[in-house]
Amino acid sequence: MNTTTATNPHKTSPVGTWTITAAKTTDETPYFGTVQIHQMGEIYSMSWLTTLGDYPGIAFFENGNLYAACSADAAYGVSLYQINSDGTLDGKWATGYCTGIVETEKAVGGTPNQVAGTYNVQGTFKNTSIYEGVLQVTSLGEIYQVSWLVGHEYKGVGLQVNDQLIVAWGEGTVFGLHYQIEGDRATGNWAMRESTTLGTESLYRIC
Repeated sequence: MNTTTATNPHKTSPVGTWTITAAKTTDETPYFGTVQIHQMGEIYSMSWLTTLGDYPGIAFFENGNLYAACSADAAYGVSLYQINSDGTLDGKWATGYCTGIVETEKAVGGTPNQVAGTYNVQGTFKNTSIYEGVLQVTSLGEIYQVSWLVGHEYKGVGLQVNDQLIVAWGEGTVFGLHYQIEGDRATGNWAMRESTTLGTESLYRIC
């Protein structure tokens, strides 16, 4: 008899439909709704349907942490950096319009043991071409303001989670989010580029 217990995929994956059990914006306005999450290769697509509006998003998931970006504008993306003690960042990124494609970026020249600073960056685009430029990270309250000058200027908002930096960027209003997922419950914080404080969001998976 096979007595092996099958692993519950909900314990190791964020995929599913979640209800927002409690949430507040950066100005303390409460909201409710649902969040749907689907796997799409190495990344995850997300959809918020809330009392304050509907937003699409994309995310990376690592070790129980969901790092996401969302925007009502189609031109947005998410970057996730490993913060190294030598003043460098090892990053990967994806956009909402290049479905499933994950690019890479290396940032060098920062100050050791400090996230804020000016970096030289080199990265890949569509896994075929190389871009180079400057990355500026500025600490502002509980968040980071982030901008790239890589032939075109991109602006974003960042959150530090231990030794990770999650950045949401795009043409319009963008939101960067981090959730800690434990089974069917998730607790999160989020930032928007126009604010210096954090919003909060708690989720419960219903299916």
